[in-house]
Amino acid sequence: MSTLDPGATVLVTGGNGFIAAHVITTLLRHDYNVRATVRSMEKAEIVRKSFVAAGVQNMEQLKFVVATDEDLTVDFYTSLMAGCQAVLHLASSFSYEAKPGQFEEKLMAPAVKMTDVICRAASNAQSVRRVVVMSSFASVYDASLGLQPGRVYTEKDWCPLSYEDGVNAEAAPIAYRASKVAAERAAWDFVREKRPHYELVTLCPGMVFGKMIHGINSLSDLNASNQIVWSVLKAGSDGEVPPTKAPVWVDVEDLAEATLRAATYENAGNRRFLVTHGSYDTQEIADIVRAALPEKSRAPLGEPGKRFAHEHYSCDSSTAQDVLGMMFKSLRESIVPLAEQLYEMEKKEKESERKT
Repeated sequence: MSTLDPGATVLVTGGNGFIAAHVITTLLRHDYNVRATVRSMEKAEIVRKSFVAAGVQNMEQLKFVVATDEDLTVDFYTSLMAGCQAVLHLASSFSYEAKPGQFEEKLMAPAVKMTDVICRAASNAQSVRRVVVMSSFASVYDASLGLQPGRVYTEKDWCPLSYEDGVNAEAAPIAYRASKVAAERAAWDFVREKRPHYELVTLCPGMVFGKMIHGINSLSDLNASNQIVWSVLKAGSDGEVPPTKAPVWVDVEDLAEATLRAATYENAGNRRFLVTHGSYDTQEIADIVRAALPEKSRAPLGEPGKRFAHEHYSCDSSTAQDVLGMMFKSLRESIVPLAEQLYEMEKKEKESERKT
C-alpha cells in the first residue's frame, strides 16, 4: 500500500536537473501532481519544451516554482510544501570551478543549509508524509583507501570525510564527497534529534548513466556521469580508452523508479538505500558501443573483452532490490540509447557550426 494518496502532490527540488527530469516524468506517469523548483522561469520553459519533445504525458499536472538562493529559508519552503505529501530533495550544489579556499562557501555550506531547510520546512508542513533526499555513493565509500579489491560496500558504510575535511580539501572532488556526507548526515541528525512527523529516506546512487530528457544547450553541458560516457564515445577508434572513474553505476530511469518507490512504499520509511546496478568500466562501454553502433561509433578498441571488476570494490544493492523491488537495466540497455542521443547531438552541433 502506498504512503501517498492517489493523485497526491509531490515537491521536487532542482527540477531542471538530469535525474530530476526522469523523476518528474515517472511521477507524472503514475498520475501524481508535481511542484518542481527551478532557479528561473527561463529554465522552466526549457524543461517544459524538452518534456513535450520527449512525449511526456500529464504535463498539466506539472507546475514550476522559481526558488533562488535568496529564497532558501524555512518559511519559503514551508509555503512550497503546503498540500504536498512527499518532498523529493534532488537539488545539489557542485562546481569544478570552486577552488581551495572556496569550498565552504560554494559547496559545503550550501549543501548542508539546503538539506537542513528542507527537513525543517517539512516538519512545519503537516501534509508531508515522506522526505526523500538524493545523496550519493560518495557519502558511502572511503576514497582514501583506493580501489580495495574484494571490498563490498553497503548502505551501512559511511565515507569518513568531515565537514572540516571538505572546507580544507585540496581538490573539488574531495570537497564534493564531503558535502554529500555532511548533507546526508544533517538530514539523519535532524530526524533523530527532532523526531518529525514525516519519514526520511536517503538514496545513494553510483554514477548515473542514461538518455537525457531535461534539455541542455550543448555537449559541454553534460552532467558529470554522462561526460564519462561521452569521453569514451568521442575518443576515436585509434584513441585510448579513458580511465574508469567511480566504477559503480545505475541507469537514470531505474534511479527515478527507486525514488518513486522510496517515496511511496510503506516499508521504505526511515531507511538508507545504496542504489547501484553493479560495476562498469570504460572498456566495457567501448565494447558495447562498437558492437551496437558500428557505423556511428568512434569508441576506441582498447583491449576488447577485458574487465576490471576484480581490481576494485563492489556494492551490495540487495536492500534496494528486496525492499523497493528494484530490477536494474543492463549496461547495454542504458548506454546504447544514450550513445545514439550523444552522437546525434554532436551531428547537430557540427551542422550548426557550418551554418554560422
